[in-house]
Amino acid sequence: MAVTTTSLTSDLILVMDNGIGASGQALSLNRTYRNVKPEATDQNLYDVAQTLIGLQSKTNNSIQRRNTVEIESA
Repeated sequence: MAVTTTSLTSDLILVMDNGIGASGQALSLNRTYRNVKPEATDQNLYDVAQTLIGLQSKTNNSIQRRNTVEIESA
């Protein structure tokens, strides 16, 4: 059975270093920017993320993109 997908939304997630916990584990803080246009390219999101990282006081660990798609039978 063939299926089709439709892009619904994307989220940009910046994972920031949030120090060390009481038991010595690394803590992270996620900053999520929702409702990014699904048609935005990865390069565009990376460029925006770099600008946002420059405004943060915490060190960035990673840049993530989460896409939501609808899957339907064709």
